[in-house]
Amino acid sequence: MPQPAPETAARVLVVDDYEDSRTMYAEMLAFAGYRVETASDGAEALERAQAGRFDVFVLDIALPKVDGITVIRTLRSWAETMNTPIVSLSASVGENAHRAILAAGADLVLDKPCLPDDLAAAIQALLDRRRKG
Repeated sequence: MPQPAPETAARVLVVDDYEDSRTMYAEMLAFAGYRVETASDGAEALERAQAGRFDVFVLDIALPKVDGITVIRTLRSWAETMNTPIVSLSASVGENAHRAILAAGADLVLDKPCLPDDLAAAIQALLDRRRKG
């Protein structure tokens, strides 16, 4: 069981409707030292984003209630989240799907299945780039 992350650790919101994926990514990121919260659909993701300040969003694209593309566009339209890094996890393969996700405002698209270590490395790279400004 990972130790609780310090209050200074980056906050990550993991959004995936598939419980096993959501739990696996959340546990791995917590083990890597992040403070992690989860949401199971797009509407819940937007509620959590409004209620708390996150350093990174990790979200699936195929979400119930509000799809991932709409979540990304909404996050980019809010002053509080417009510059927060967004990593998209997508089972939609192909260049057109990647372009659409990036055009919506995601910083990075990772194909599912995505190894947890690859996700952690991507998050750290985005956070490092953001700190360097």
